[in-house]
Amino acid sequence: MGNDALLAGRYRLISPLGRGGMGQVWEGQDERLGRPVAVKLLTYNTLATHAKPDDGVRRFTREAAVTAGLPHPGVPAIYDAGEYDGGLYLVMELVGGCTVSDLIAEQGPLPVPWVAAIGAQVAAVLAVAHERGVIHRDIKPANVMVTADGTAKILDFGVAGIVSQRITSTGVAVGTPAYMAPEQLHNLPTTPRTDLYALGCLLYELLSGEPVFSATSPAALMRMHLEQAPAPLSRGDLDVPLVQLVWQLLQKDPAWRPSGAREVYDRLLPYVGPLSPLGDISPSAGDASGMQLYSRLLVRVRPETTGDRPAAAPNLPGPPAAVPNLPGPPAAVPNLPGPPAAVPNLPGPPAAVPNLPGPPAAALPRPRRALRHSLWILPTLLPLGMGAWMSFGYIAIRHGRGRWLAVATAYLALMIAAFCLILTAPDSVNGPIGVPGTAGVVLAFAIWPAGFIHALWVNFTVRLPLITTNGRSG
Repeated sequence: MGNDALLAGRYRLISPLGRGGMGQVWEGQDERLGRPVAVKLLTYNTLATHAKPDDGVRRFTREAAVTAGLPHPGVPAIYDAGEYDGGLYLVMELVGGCTVSDLIAEQGPLPVPWVAAIGAQVAAVLAVAHERGVIHRDIKPANVMVTADGTAKILDFGVAGIVSQRITSTGVAVGTPAYMAPEQLHNLPTTPRTDLYALGCLLYELLSGEPVFSATSPAALMRMHLEQAPAPLSRGDLDVPLVQLVWQLLQKDPAWRPSGAREVYDRLLPYVGPLSPLGDISPSAGDASGMQLYSRLLVRVRPETTGDRPAAAPNLPGPPAAVPNLPGPPAAVPNLPGPPAAVPNLPGPPAAVPNLPGPPAAALPRPRRALRHSLWILPTLLPLGMGAWMSFGYIAIRHGRGRWLAVATAYLALMIAAFCLILTAPDSVNGPIGVPGTAGVVLAFAIWPAGFIHALWVNFTVRLPLITTNGRSG
């Protein structure tokens, strides 16, 4: 169909808005009611190119049913659905604004209040969807629209599934590889925590301006999601609990992610504040929108109070621990069985180590750095450079960083080489020490200060979130 075509005798197609695996999306006009609409088309020609056309029809029909069954301001309203001469159509609310992917491309990393506002709105939609047994399975920046007043809306429930049920017969994981949870990549049954992993990918990209992982092929990208820890978030304006939340969402094992979307919403809400304009998006410009006026009323009808900042991520292993600073009654985090083997030690900013049992990490003030954080340096003080390899070997094992294991190996090799040179030299009583012995002595004395200075540099520039022997953030 082309511009100005009339669909079902009612919907005038004006201009194309986009195209995806599930069809074309057009800006349209409802001639009967005189309102703008978005019309999604799935043509029979498109279906003919699919290996299993029936799956495409089921997914398209499911999107209409699932979206219509989620009455939420963060989900575009469904107006109509049906069949026309060339295929199937779905008529929905026309959402103005831009996608989060376009917003990141234009603005780069977003301010924390914007990140929290978008993330909390997505979490609010997911909370309602999960309560109804619906898993989106394709949360990503391209599927989140932000309107001119700052409202976020989730698009494309075309791959949504019902909890504990598979929705395809192809045996192929459904979703976008750059935002798929490990269990999705293994084609295991999805759960609400599958959406939480994708939400973690979204928050990471909002904060860093880059996806969690990037690769030249889908296979390499999948391996990264399955095996690799994300790069640390290097921004200096991030509070420890916010970074902890992102790391917890990105856990490889679903059991170690937050208990649900409502918990994520509660932990993001304290970071939401007045939003500065981003391009054409300006929540504070002009008069308040209808959505903002209505939201203010609802807040007064049911007031909720939260603290200025959440204390920390909830305890994961061990007995249930209430999440601090939650509006209303505290929600307990479920008791999770034992530490899963697949959970990596994720790097991050100071004290941002995920999966922290014991007292909240917020007890560690951000501006101070405890003396015990630097105790790992002590082996470098051993004479003749005998301890540098111990220090770097320790932090390599504790933090899962291969490059420091290589550094530790290099220091060990240099120390062994120095002592071999010294031991193979003639006894100084019987004659001069010679060139090899001199080289060994010089090398040993060079390693000593070099290892100490190197460790100091790492300690005060990388600012490691060291872990004590009982497993807590040090």
